[in-house]
Amino acid sequence: MCGFAGFIDRPNRIADPASAMALMSEAIRHRGPDGEGHSFDASRRIGLVHRRLAIQDPSEAGAQPMRSASDRFELVYNGEIYDFLELRAELEIAGHRFRGKSDTEVLLAGFDAWGIESTLKRVDGMFAFAVIDRREGRLILARDQAGQKPLLLAVAGKCIAFASDLRALEVLPAPFAHQLSGINENAFRWYLANGAVPWPFSIRPGVEHVPPGGLIEINLEGGRIDRRRWWTPPTEFLDDSDDQSGAEDDTNQVLEALRTSVHRQCRSDRPIGIFLSAGLDSRIVAALAAEVRPELPAFTLGMPGPFDETREAATMAARLGLPHRIIRPREEETIEAARSLCSVADEPFADSSLLATVLLSRAASPEIAVALGGDGGDELFGGYRRHLAAARWRGFKPWAMRQLAGIGHRLPDSISGKIKVGRGTLRDASYRLKNIELGHEGYLRLRGTQGDAAELFESGPLSASAISRRNPWDGLAPEWSGVRSMMAADFRTYLPDDPLVKVDRGTMSCGMEYRSPMLGRDVISTAWNLGTDRLFDARGGRAPIRAALRSLGLPTGGAKRGFAIPLSDWLRGPLHGWAESLILTDFEDPIDPTALRNDWQRHEGGRSDLAVRLWTIVCWRAWLQGRS
Repeated sequence: MCGFAGFIDRPNRIADPASAMALMSEAIRHRGPDGEGHSFDASRRIGLVHRRLAIQDPSEAGAQPMRSASDRFELVYNGEIYDFLELRAELEIAGHRFRGKSDTEVLLAGFDAWGIESTLKRVDGMFAFAVIDRREGRLILARDQAGQKPLLLAVAGKCIAFASDLRALEVLPAPFAHQLSGINENAFRWYLANGAVPWPFSIRPGVEHVPPGGLIEINLEGGRIDRRRWWTPPTEFLDDSDDQSGAEDDTNQVLEALRTSVHRQCRSDRPIGIFLSAGLDSRIVAALAAEVRPELPAFTLGMPGPFDETREAATMAARLGLPHRIIRPREEETIEAARSLCSVADEPFADSSLLATVLLSRAASPEIAVALGGDGGDELFGGYRRHLAAARWRGFKPWAMRQLAGIGHRLPDSISGKIKVGRGTLRDASYRLKNIELGHEGYLRLRGTQGDAAELFESGPLSASAISRRNPWDGLAPEWSGVRSMMAADFRTYLPDDPLVKVDRGTMSCGMEYRSPMLGRDVISTAWNLGTDRLFDARGGRAPIRAALRSLGLPTGGAKRGFAIPLSDWLRGPLHGWAESLILTDFEDPIDPTALRNDWQRHEGGRSDLAVRLWTIVCWRAWLQGRS
């Protein structure tokens, strides 16, 4: 796990390349506290910088930028190749020799032996990288299929820059400086609706995120940029009637794919632990990790009241024989962490669980350098409430669900918002059900509740027709086919835009690597090859995960909390003064000040719970203030 940046300055516009590289390196220092490297090709005006968090082979043999044995490739890379030992053995049989023990060297040897794209289709890992191919006269940028590692690209005329972090681009001089000082209004509107800036957009104009599974090839002579995918997500899924395997076979396939992924991701030359919640996904990751790491420390964040998961997590840790640390942050720690989020997130980001991630990471970082977690399981196995609602609409008395949606729609919010339905309210359930039949447009509306602030800019959520051609729906099937289309959309857009941003930025701010065994290569393919009905049962989604837990003799009960914090109470309590200053101060932004003040007063007085909407604005303005 590291950070990298670089540029291609064909027209010789960057007056002092050494100074520009030093500024870029300093901007990503937090991503790599263990080492620094750089190279500059004066003939082609290509600069590469790298900051290292040394996990595999901490010796100098693993330092970057690194060249391949053939000298054809030069690589800067962020991530981990989890099956590097198996690939190394295969390459050694073919005659390759290695200087060190890093996965970086294995990746380069793969490029020499098989080519770049063929290697990417072989590896099981998370990554973003830039690699110079001297023989072909090109530079390749690529990102893993789930989008676990960030990678941004900026184009200013014939000058090109790339980085793991927007700040490394913002420090560049002309010709980038003026371009990167503005705000991308389209990206900002998406942020207000969804609480995150979706790829390929960046909050800065002229900057784009490389898509998950994306590959960008830059010709070093003419500067031509070719954007394509090295991995294309599936758009067709197995019909239930075509799934001939039995439930027990499904359980075994899922369990073995998970076991392989977890065991591989337990490989580390630095201390490793797990972020353990009450959820099913972190539970099964912990159980499988304990098979190869019996003393694996588990860390759980203690939250007030109904948000607390410590009891269930402690019970599971004891059952697995894992040492368990419960983290209960003090009020001053919470306030300080909240104030730091604008720099942690790099771009505006309003998922409040980032605060929980930062608090947990800060407490765990003195003991571990690598943390395992359960992210990705919901998207692959149908773990969100919208998935369950769509699955039931598809197969379980949709007329009754339409009736429920109609009742909720007719009642005023002040009543429907207080009637409990499952883990939420009738108002929330009605909104979900009303939008399930609307395809991409309905999905957009459901996602719009995650930021909940679009109407402070303009009335109504963003519509599908308002999105430009290059948009977050790249890689999805044009025809909406219900719950599997929704899950595919979540995997392709929500997962890399939100949960993976949260865990990457939150842990990297503390010099820690986060790994998601649920996103192992074989876990992804196994999940997508399951029939839809195999994912859901009477207890909801993620049926294969519950079955796998039962096969291990472990409990499957417990309420899903989603790493939540008591945001509404904290905005009225410890975060009140800081949040109020950002809400009530005049900012030069397109937010309606009167509507915002009214929302703040309604929330303060307890008349409405507008915590999500207000937090979206607080995070935006904190970021804007921090960048000014």
